[in-house]
Amino acid sequence: MRKLSVFLRSVLAANPRLESLAIVILGTLLFLVIVYAVGRGVAWAFQSPAAQSSRALVTVRLSGSMLGELVVLLVLIVFLRSRGLSLRDLGIWQHAPARGWIIAAVITALYLWMTFAAVLRGQAPLGEASFFHIYNSLVAGLVAGFVEEIFYRGFVMSELGWSGFGPVVQVIASGVLFGISHTGWGLFSGNINWPAIIGSISATAILGAAYAVAYRASRNSLMPVIAGHAITDILIEPWLLLAAVSGAMTDPH
Repeated sequence: MRKLSVFLRSVLAANPRLESLAIVILGTLLFLVIVYAVGRGVAWAFQSPAAQSSRALVTVRLSGSMLGELVVLLVLIVFLRSRGLSLRDLGIWQHAPARGWIIAAVITALYLWMTFAAVLRGQAPLGEASFFHIYNSLVAGLVAGFVEEIFYRGFVMSELGWSGFGPVVQVIASGVLFGISHTGWGLFSGNINWPAIIGSISATAILGAAYAVAYRASRNSLMPVIAGHAITDILIEPWLLLAAVSGAMTDPH
């Protein structure tokens, strides 16, 4: 086992591109494991038998997942510091040209339109002023919109770019990994929902790739895609989760 470990390290060290691919793939797996583990822990700790309504389930599960994403962000910060880097090197708080904001806005508007017209038709009471709506919208928008763009656009694309991969590979990898990370949408109801799994992976992979293009157009500034992602989650996340928990979602987030 030790010889195999030494061999793999020597192979990766001799091939920066292969090492970069391994880092982003393993990083994505770690992202999913942390979010799942923390989410399950929160669900176990706070979900009582009396709180089995769909809205209670959504609130508990979303809170756990978002806490997990904050843990991922801390791990990423530590990893970057070990390399002498920071989140600013991934594009956080960096100025973006107007074209980046425009592209991100168009992508966001199109995705929202398709979601409201198909998946959430008649199921998203945006005017509802409830704790469920306000809390889950803000938590999803502020945490997922921030952390997921830092990781899947900033980290994945920068890591690949630093090792010599071109924009096309960066965009495809960002989209595919982002799509795979949304597999869980087809499991929220407690049963395996293959149409929801396939739909969620496909739609979020396309969305992720589109935001990756916007990130490149923004000269690797994360601000336009963070804003677009946050607005998207603020508007649709609680209702998509409700659809997923009820098993009604056969199309993607």
